Amino acid sequence: MNKKFKILTILGSPHEKRSNTRAFVEDFVEELQDVGLDLEHDIISLGRKIVKPCIGCWNCTKGNPCPLADDDLDEIKNAMIACDMLILASPVYTNQVTAQMKALCDRLFTWCHIYPLLGKYSLSVVTTGNDGHKETAEFLEKMLATYGTCSFGSILSIGGFTPGFFPWRKQSRNKYKKFAGIVANIILQQKMPKSRSIQRKMFRTMKNKMSGIHSVNSMVHGVPENQPHPSKLRVSIMRFFFRKMKLTETQLDKWANLLSFELAWWRDRGWLRAKSLEQLAGMPVPKGFHIKERLLGHDK
Repeated sequence: MNKKFKILTILGSPHEKRSNTRAFVEDFVEELQDVGLDLEHDIISLGRKIVKPCIGCWNCTKGNPCPLADDDLDEIKNAMIACDMLILASPVYTNQVTAQMKALCDRLFTWCHIYPLLGKYSLSVVTTGNDGHKETAEFLEKMLATYGTCSFGSILSIGGFTPGFFPWRKQSRNKYKKFAGIVANIILQQKMPKSRSIQRKMFRTMKNKMSGIHSVNSMVHGVPENQPHPSKLRVSIMRFFFRKMKLTETQLDKWANLLSFELAWWRDRGWLRAKSLEQLAGMPVPKGFHIKERLLGHDK
């Protein structure tokens, strides 16, 4: 690898330097370096950033400015776009991620539909004093899958209690020393980890969702040029469903324009024709399609 490998950790803990989760991440990254991975590691501590809670206005899904844009979200987005590997790290707070991490995930709502970080490496990291680690890791892995990353899975540490009290730190580091070597070697060989079931599940979910919205949009506004025609069976089922619901034209038009930002992304990338995540990932970025500008521009 000719350039330094960029790892970005987004730390959900509000405690930053005293965070057991941060210590666990730093130990793992040091193990990656020890194996020979030439890297730079940046940590964004959400406890020191302002990410306002989503208010559910849906502006972002229409390509309209977010009314909460005067916070640190764009800085975090830029760092996520620039990295080679994303680590989402959170301690367990009442059987889930921290409020700071959840606020970020909620504000990245449109990103959950468009694979914005397609092809990047990722990892989830969870610490807990006793329980809740499985649910928390499952949530983080789901987020990483929706962002399009290729995850190595989760590393978990039980026994990190109050901030700065991490008596099992050494044991946790030793537990994942071999795994760090596996991760580093995969990266050094420029290979990808095996696809995970959550990735395939999220592809099916997103493909069905976007195909459904494409179908309704096409029924109301017509099928755009160079886009696939919805299947006759899907259209007939939808028409029957709409009649049973007694939808008005206004309601149908609103349905047709749901997630318009995301639908335009899928259409412009040619993804509606993809039969699998592997096929989607192998499609080249069309000429004139500027990923970063789209990811950041619709929030302005």
